[in-house]
Amino acid sequence: MLGVLPPAVALVPGFFGFDHRGEMTYFADRFVAGLRSVLEARGISHVPVLAVSTLGIGSLRRRQTDLLAELRALESPSPGKPKLGGPRAWHLVGHSTGGVDAALLLRESPLEAEASRSPVRAGGWGEWAELVERVRSVISISAPHFGTGLAESPLARFAAGHPSPLVLRDLAKVTLDLARRDDLESRIRFALSAAPGISKMPFFWAQMLLMNQLAEDLRPAVSSALSAQPLRAGAEQRMFSVATVAPRPAAAHPDKLFRDLWHWTHDGSVACAGVPHAPAALLDDPALRLPSQRELALPKVAEGDSDGVVTSQRQILGELIAVVIGDHVDVLGRYRRSSLIDDKIIDPGLLTSGAEFGDDEFFGLLLRIGERIAQSIAADAGISTHSG
Repeated sequence: MLGVLPPAVALVPGFFGFDHRGEMTYFADRFVAGLRSVLEARGISHVPVLAVSTLGIGSLRRRQTDLLAELRALESPSPGKPKLGGPRAWHLVGHSTGGVDAALLLRESPLEAEASRSPVRAGGWGEWAELVERVRSVISISAPHFGTGLAESPLARFAAGHPSPLVLRDLAKVTLDLARRDDLESRIRFALSAAPGISKMPFFWAQMLLMNQLAEDLRPAVSSALSAQPLRAGAEQRMFSVATVAPRPAAAHPDKLFRDLWHWTHDGSVACAGVPHAPAALLDDPALRLPSQRELALPKVAEGDSDGVVTSQRQILGELIAVVIGDHVDVLGRYRRSSLIDDKIIDPGLLTSGAEFGDDEFFGLLLRIGERIAQSIAADAGISTHSG
């Protein structure tokens, strides 16, 4: 029955949770169009690729409920708005915390209200059971499945209401580093675009500064307990992950903000030895690298290396399908792009890690993701795919 349902692809955002705000989108427009093109080239036509929204910085439990409500709303026609016109077989692609949200839908039950005490509620999915069963594949990108040291960084401690002298010192340092960034204006525009509408602004800031729920959920001790929960029967072959790792920044790294983030993530992480299925050697497998990055001369990936936001070993859940040399937002299509004609900056990118992630890497990543989704769709429908 599930195999005959028409498929749809939902792109699930991470922190902030917006799909689009004014002219800015969380996933670059080229991500949406490029992924659709890969599916079409493999004989999988007429598949909607939709960037959805979630509850932003709310707790994982609230983000989970919000994501399910968003998928249900897309399937539910309203007067004059057919939307998707009915149930779909869902293929979810989640970035960062969005990848955690998507992966949690493959568990036996939803999250409990107090995730740190009782991670998963007993008794199944209840009203969401039928929808959750229609999640046919999940691909996470740069997702903190086993937490992130950034959740225990000075920024997180400040947001949690613990402004110690050391924290204030680090915040002053990062403020200075922000002020010295090139093309700061465009990066500020992106950050402002993620803020909610005026009517929701007070709740947004109160949640960020006082409640700090998402940072608490993404602490390694909490997230590791969640991700240790087994996938439900039949879902083991539906979970795939893409890991990102950036070059280690030197003390003189030109993007001081990236240097700060990388060290906070690295220094704040605990040993990764206990993270299942995440040996550092796996991240060095040439077969998992994108074709354009296989010849790069890079140091061996060490325990604690990261993409600037999430330790790379903590991103692996299910089958690892790609290891990308890039930072946490390069993979969204938010990398530095210049015109080949006059070297004019088209997009400054949000971070400058020195990974030299460009168009070849971006479209190579989309190809890897699209091929996996096409295989999942074909397997459900009993058809074959082909390259265009």
